[in-house]
Amino acid sequence: MPVAWVGLVGFAAVGLAAVAGPEEVYDFLVDAVTREDVQRQIWGWLSDAAWSLFQVALIVIISLLALRLLRSSVRGIVARIIASQEQPPRELEQRARTLANVVESAGKLVIFIVAVMMILTNIGLEIGPLIASAGLAGIALGLGAQTLVSDTINGFFILFENQYGVGDVIKVDQLSGTVEEVNLRRTVLRSVNGAQVIIPNGQIRAVENLSKGWSRAVIDIETAPTADDSDVVALLHQLLDSIQDDPELGQHILEPPQILGINAISVTGVTFRILVKTEPLQQWTVERELRLRIREAFRANGIAVPVLTSATISPAG
Repeated sequence: MPVAWVGLVGFAAVGLAAVAGPEEVYDFLVDAVTREDVQRQIWGWLSDAAWSLFQVALIVIISLLALRLLRSSVRGIVARIIASQEQPPRELEQRARTLANVVESAGKLVIFIVAVMMILTNIGLEIGPLIASAGLAGIALGLGAQTLVSDTINGFFILFENQYGVGDVIKVDQLSGTVEEVNLRRTVLRSVNGAQVIIPNGQIRAVENLSKGWSRAVIDIETAPTADDSDVVALLHQLLDSIQDDPELGQHILEPPQILGINAISVTGVTFRILVKTEPLQQWTVERELRLRIREAFRANGIAVPVLTSATISPAG
């Protein structure tokens, strides 16, 4: 029954009550509000409720399909990135999957928010006050979680720019070690003494990657002041000029070693510097082996190295 009709019937019933008895008013109301009007009203309510439920179910189904499409699209992109490399390194796969998780999580959040807003609008709730409240809550949360936001943003750019990955050796301030894990919030290192170092990404301002692309072995050799400098340089050339053909070290050396000559002079001796470009993470192996071979060559050719001596002076008497 329309609202205007209900009002008219009520007004007529009040007028009738003023001139007639209760029985006449009851009969009038029964005649006015018929069974068909009640059935029509109930049917209208049920139709509206069913339509609302259908729309809500449709929104949920579309949201689930969107989530599935998002997941398959992101995973397909990651698979193509990895497949484009003949031998995908571990850090490339880790980087691609981490970025995929970031994109997928952001997409899920957007789909969820849009679906909830559509459902609330469909059932007749005003979403304006909810949006305003969510905005205030977001501001308060952002102020209280600035460190977490900073960690996440910095972590995203570390992964996106491929600054370093799992297996790289890096140095952050006074901390150094092999990267065991890197995600949006933190970087986990394993130091040379076995300690696990956890660094929030927001605290990383400058980083040294010791294994990016190639590495360099820096070898300083000190000889005694009495050693002949030309003999030392000639011996180093004899030892290092053919080092790339060495079956043990040659595979790790990318370019011929550079003998820079005298790098420092002190009261204890003369220091010669050698630079060797190596494969990533092989610089320490090359340094140790070359120091051993240079030491043996010095012994075989009689080239002296500094020897520290001490003297004890006894007081007179």
